Amino acid sequence: MNILLPKTITTAMFGAGTNIPAVDSSTTPAEVQWVTGGTFALKDRRTLNGYWYECVQAIAGAPENTYAPGSAAAEGWWLKDEGAPTNRMAPFDKYLFTKARRAGNVTYELTPGFINGVAIYEIEADHLNITVKDGATNLITPVDIELWEQAPGLWEYLFGELARGTYYALKDIPINPNAKVTITLTRNNPVVEAAVGFISVGNWKTLLAPLTQASGVQYGVEATTRDYSYSQEYKDGTYIDVEGRKATDINLSCVIDAAGAPSAKLLLEQILGKAVAIEVSELPKYSHLATVGKVTGSVRSVNWPTAQVDLQIKGNV
Repeated sequence: MNILLPKTITTAMFGAGTNIPAVDSSTTPAEVQWVTGGTFALKDRRTLNGYWYECVQAIAGAPENTYAPGSAAAEGWWLKDEGAPTNRMAPFDKYLFTKARRAGNVTYELTPGFINGVAIYEIEADHLNITVKDGATNLITPVDIELWEQAPGLWEYLFGELARGTYYALKDIPINPNAKVTITLTRNNPVVEAAVGFISVGNWKTLLAPLTQASGVQYGVEATTRDYSYSQEYKDGTYIDVEGRKATDINLSCVIDAAGAPSAKLLLEQILGKAVAIEVSELPKYSHLATVGKVTGSVRSVNWPTAQVDLQIKGNV
């Protein structure tokens, strides 16, 4: 059972290899950064510090036009759009549906400090490459994989609808203060958009079964899909189906060594209220038991050698 304790991504962590600019004029609508001293009409939109803001009251001059969106002074003038991060920052908010997009490939170069792992979700690409370096020295063997799944047989290869992998977890990065992580997602067709919905870098925390190095998760793990679609009905009996976003919830129990109970309780406190990457097992047949969401749970001392951790993960959209 693996939980990635995330690091907050800051502007200073982005390297020159990142190919999505801080203010991306190629998006639709094009990003326009807020600058002090302007005039703004109702519903004008500007970007600042990684998010879009909408003007909710016309601004004609000082001092209102000096209030930076997101500041206390700007309340009543600018409203943050929680579902609209900038293109560069989209994979680093709490949602999976907000995606960084770019034709051909998306590349992020990050220097986050001490980490031991990476989790990437909601990938739309054909190829994934990850390097972790200190200067010119590789700290890991570079990841270089095709995301298309292998066909189990000739019929599936010729006529089936092959699927692409949509998430990838990297572990065991050597601890290094200068580690530079470069993630590249590439399309086979350079005019097709590559996209990614969630990137988390941080430190994997693992819950292990007593006396082994295997996952302590018990059989009976439940993964539940959630569909936020809804129907809008009219008085004449007709209706329209409004497509909603999707999420995956997971409920599980994990048996651990009793001595690890305090650490498990501390971990739950550290991730409380945060969107974190969860991987129930590293085995391919359990790859469906992975999600991003908020975790609540309990730690129960069962007997002298063991404790039980019960987790409820509410998947993010």
